[in-house]
Formats: sequence, C-alpha cells, structure tokens
Amino acid sequence: MSRLLTVLRGCGAVPAPDQNLIDRFLRERDEAAFTELVRRYGPVVWGACRRALANTQDAEDAFQATFLVLLRRAAKLDRDTPLGPWLYRVAALTARNVVRANRRRAAVNGPMEHEPLAPADPNAERLDLDAALLALSERERAAVVLCHLQGFTRREAAEHLGCPEGTLSARLNRALSRLRARLGTGWSAALAGAAVALPAGFARATVRSATVYSTSALAAPGLSPAVAQLTDGVLRMFWMKKVMTAAAVLVLVAGAGVLTFGTAGRTANAARATEPLAALSVPPAPAESDPIKKIEKQLADLQKQKELIDQMHADLSSEKTKLENAKRDKDAAKLGQDIAVEIGDQCGTHPFVVRETVNGQVAEMLCSSLDALTKYLTRAHADPKGPKAVRISAYKLHPAEELREVFGACAAAGYTRAAFTPLDQVPTQTRIWLNLFNSRPLSREPERSAGEIDLRQYAAPKTKP
Repeated sequence: MSRLLTVLRGCGAVPAPDQNLIDRFLRERDEAAFTELVRRYGPVVWGACRRALANTQDAEDAFQATFLVLLRRAAKLDRDTPLGPWLYRVAALTARNVVRANRRRAAVNGPMEHEPLAPADPNAERLDLDAALLALSERERAAVVLCHLQGFTRREAAEHLGCPEGTLSARLNRALSRLRARLGTGWSAALAGAAVALPAGFARATVRSATVYSTSALAAPGLSPAVAQLTDGVLRMFWMKKVMTAAAVLVLVAGAGVLTFGTAGRTANAARATEPLAALSVPPAPAESDPIKKIEKQLADLQKQKELIDQMHADLSSEKTKLENAKRDKDAAKLGQDIAVEIGDQCGTHPFVVRETVNGQVAEMLCSSLDALTKYLTRAHADPKGPKAVRISAYKLHPAEELREVFGACAAAGYTRAAFTPLDQVPTQTRIWLNLFNSRPLSREPERSAGEIDLRQYAAPKTKP
C-alpha cells in the first residue's frame, strides 16, 4: 500500500477524499465512487469477516452489511475521522453478531451441515487478533489499522489522524507492545496477513447491493434478507450506544443539579439545571425543500432502481438459460438411446408425452390419443437410427387396464421389452379425473413396482388370413 501511494504521488494522481466519494454516491448514485471505497477498504473489512466466520456465505453477508452501515451512518461521521479504522471496527462487530446468532441457533436446532466444527485450538493467534485489536483504545487501534492493515507510513498515518508523527509513533508503540503481550511471538505474522484480497466479482456485488439499499424502500426485495437483518442489528447497536451515552449525560447533569441545589439558592439552581437540557432539545424542523426537486430526485431514484432491476433480470435470465441447457444435457445423457413414454391423465389435451434424444438434445412429443402414440412409436422403431428400447412411467393410481393398453401400443410398434417406473406424486387434476371422471373401475390388482416388462404378452393376437 505504501509503495502504491508513492507511485501515485510520483504520477501526480491525487486520490479523492473518502467523504467526497461517499457524497457522490449518496447524491448522484455514482457507483464508481463506491467501487473506489470498496477497493480501498475491502481487504481490511474482508480480513476481519473471514477470520471470525469460517462459512464463506456468512463472511460475505457481514462484509456487505458493513458497507451498508457506512451508508446509513455517513452523515454522522466526522469528516476528519479516518474511514479505515472505523470500518474495521464495524466489520469486527458485525462478524461477532453473526457468530452470536449462529450459536443461539445451534443451541436450539443444532449446527447446520455447512458449518465446520470448532477449531482444535480456540486460542490460535489468528483468531485472537481481532479480540486483541478491539481491546485497544480507539487511538491505538487506529494507528495499528492505518500502519499495519492499510500499509501507510507513520508520517502518512499521522496526516490522516491530524497529529504529529511523534504522537502517532508513541501510540503505535504502545499498541504493538500490548498486542505482543497478548498474542505472543506470532503477533507480527498475524498483522501481516490481516488484510485479505477480495474474491473476484465480490466488489461489484457489494456495490450493487449498496445501490439497491440506497435507492428506495421499493428496492428492498433486491437485498439479501440476511444482509438487511445484519445491517439493522449493527445500526441498533449504534443507537443503543447513543441512548446509553445520553442517559449517562442526564445522570451526570442530574447529579450536578442536586449538588448545586445544596450549595446555592433554589432559583439559581433551577436555572443552572435547565441550561444543559437546552442542548438536548429537539432542533426545529428544516424548511421543506422545493417539491419539484424532491420529485425529480424520486424519479431519478426510480430510474436507477429500474436499471438495477433490468440488470438483475438479465442476469437471472442468463442463469436460467444456463441451468436449462445443463438440465437438457443431463436429461439427454440420462435418456441415452431409449425412448420414454409418460402416461398422463385422459381428461387432458395430451395424455401421452414421448421423449427421445435427437442430435444430442431431448425432444418432446405430445400425443392426444392412443392411436397417435402407436403411430409415433411405430415410426420411431422403424427408423434404423431410432431408439430400440422404451421406458414407461405412470402414476401409481393409474387403472391397470389403461396401462395394459399402453403396453399393447408399445408391443404393436415393435418393442419387446420396457422399463417401467411408477411415479409417487399425482397432480390434483389427475387425481380428480381418476376419482370422479374415469368410467372404468380402479384395478384391484397390487400396485405395479418398478422393473422390466415383457411387452410381448400384451401384443394383440395375430389374426389368421
């Protein structure tokens, strides 16, 4: 990181301040600005999430939630506060929330299949790194994050913190001494590998989630529920901290008022007691902005949301096409050189479905009657390159008489043997037809099990000339 900054300075490139990038994204939905933020601080945040969470999906959710918290808290951040240490702390707290939630769920339901077992050594140095960093004071932790996780020199880190280099060095030395005492001899290696490179394409997915999250409430379905829940949980932590701080201030103010009441007159004490409360009063509501500009901003948000939805629709359509092609290839490989006959319900338009492999893909033919099925199977069997084996599937409740008719049709087409498969699930329409509209009585014969059938016994007897 230090070498990269040196090269940029040599080329005359001055990186945009973090707050300017955040403002550009919030005002103009400039995805390039947010992409730059993810590029700058993604390795630090991803490293904190990955160390605490062995499951990759949990780590990705915590990573995205960290940057969504940044969007919600951006207006309340001090412009002089370095963003790297702040994001690292949010990432570590978010990952801890995921760990606590997983433990609570595992205590009730047991661990999920994808969750690995706990490490044999729970006090491993890499697992203790984040606990050790969070145990430092805010100033000491900021010095470590800037110099060892982000790769700044001490002079550059001092400029970011707005303090002399000597002060920064003193804070860093104290912090490293405490880390050395807590982590042992492995503290240097743990810090060296603290920042982890992002997986390919992960930054783009995070930027898209941030754009969806910041447009409007209408785009909420485009955000992962787990990420949204994590984000709300961390924001509640900030809110509770603010409430506790305000409560502590009120307690101090009340104590000061009681003390002052015992040393001065009642009127003067009451006046003094009300002075700090004035600072806590609700500020006047800002004047309503121009309604036209407000509508224009809403239209711009909706347009951005439409573009995102269109992009998501295109991505999902492409993924669906890939899955369909893979399924067709799998079905073709499974069907091989056979022809398959699926017996449906006689009240439908096409009670028989025939499938066979043609040019490496599964072709489907719908037959509306038993005669149509017989003609199709006859042509397929007569084709020198056509299938010579047949597979038949039907629902278990199908009348035995209809099954025998289909077996006879296959025998008339020239097939001698068939593989039969009974289907368990019966569609509602088929069930109604079997129970109400079928004029033939249901067979009392036992259900036919899966296996091979000799079709020759169902062939129509040959008439003598």
